[in-house]
Amino acid sequence: MPRLRKILFYLVVLVSFFLVRRSFVNDSGKEQFPVVVIGSGLAGLSAVNQLLNDDVPAVLLDKASSFGGNSVKAASGISGAGTSVQKKHHVEDSPELFLQDTLSSAKGRGVEKLMKVMADESAGAIAWLQERFGLKLDLLSQLGGQSVPRTHRSDGPLPPGAELVKALTRRIKNVSRDYPDKVKIQLDAKVTDIKINKETNRVEYVVYRDASNQEQVLRTGNVLVATGGFSYSQDMLKKYAPQVAGLPTTNCLLTTGDGLNILQSLGAHLVDMDQIQIHPTGFVDPKDRKNNWKFLAAEALRGLGGILVNPSTGKRFVNELETRDTVTESIRKACKKSEGVSLLVISENTFQDYKSSVEFYISKGLVQKMPISSLVSEYNLPISATEIASDLIEYSTEKKDKFDRVHKINTFGDAVTADTEVYVAEITPVVHFTMGGVKIDEFSQVLNESDSPVADGLYAAGEITYGVHGSNRLGGSSLLECVVFGRIAAQHISRNF
Repeated sequence: MPRLRKILFYLVVLVSFFLVRRSFVNDSGKEQFPVVVIGSGLAGLSAVNQLLNDDVPAVLLDKASSFGGNSVKAASGISGAGTSVQKKHHVEDSPELFLQDTLSSAKGRGVEKLMKVMADESAGAIAWLQERFGLKLDLLSQLGGQSVPRTHRSDGPLPPGAELVKALTRRIKNVSRDYPDKVKIQLDAKVTDIKINKETNRVEYVVYRDASNQEQVLRTGNVLVATGGFSYSQDMLKKYAPQVAGLPTTNCLLTTGDGLNILQSLGAHLVDMDQIQIHPTGFVDPKDRKNNWKFLAAEALRGLGGILVNPSTGKRFVNELETRDTVTESIRKACKKSEGVSLLVISENTFQDYKSSVEFYISKGLVQKMPISSLVSEYNLPISATEIASDLIEYSTEKKDKFDRVHKINTFGDAVTADTEVYVAEITPVVHFTMGGVKIDEFSQVLNESDSPVADGLYAAGEITYGVHGSNRLGGSSLLECVVFGRIAAQHISRNF
């Protein structure tokens, strides 16, 4: 039987080889095997679009039936330092300051060289999205751990991640329709293996199962694995980070670490797999409190003015713009009586500044608008509405409060009363992001334990990789990482194609 399976495998290879040869021929008649990009989140989409810019043929595979992965869920924006938008808003920023913020948040972990690449390329990534895809990205937020406002978003109805995915996907679909020799799209395609030629040490085949569960083989010389992290896989969480297994998550059910397992089997070095980011604010749905999957309460809600209140005291307890790990730990300590649930409270000004997103949260029953008096009665707070109003005035009028929060916009004002209406949600910490993964170099090549490329033509980008965030990711850096390293991988492939 093993011999028969081997014979069948090579028959599939030969058929697939013939099909690929017919499909990808350049203008001079030279055969070109397409670059295979695995994963249709922002890293994969950025890579394919860069390959199109460089006139390099590609095949995009994803096990899902739609594009976007977890990237569509990103709601705060994409960071960039020294951008034209920052200059327009008179924000003084630089890649050096961005790097220092990233290093501070990383707490001694990660790879400074990769962090520097991300910071140095950040303004160019924003400009590429604006100029190549017509995205505005003209609004700024200052998120936790950032020295200045540097997270960009647009004012349209879509969250930033969904906006980026839609724009980059649209171009790929249009090119695939009009020029099928340039790019092919294969959804419902679960990759099971990547074959490396032992003699040349170069990637040679990608094996996947299609929607009919039939095994397919693609001949190629270059593969980019951009399949994301493993935050939905309880098996992998129990293996690498048992301390967070069982916590609620914001990740889609396909975030199961498939690409990590394949790359590890090829010799990739996995680092810091226990470094899991717990995001401090996932919405608790009042209608379904025990659901283990939760909508993310975007960090922009706090960056644009929101505060956190302890239900047991009715008081603030933390600088809401500390790094995510610090805010999470504060919630766990301060809100033990409420089982790790705190209240997110935002003003009418914050609502107006982030209107489309908050309206979406309201439509899902996750955010409610109410006067402060109702806030007290509905959540049985142990202080009066007048006391809360006084606290909100104090927060709004002090330049630096007792928790050292100095970045204050969209405050509650200096005329707050028990009748003032606010927007309220219940939130709790959630598993959000995996900082560990496969080690890569500055060209996104996958490395082994000796820091040498595992094979020629083998790349990785996005959440599947290690090194860019250390022990704690800053908000706005996940989308940025995807664009920067997805493009870098594609550019390196193009130069050697």
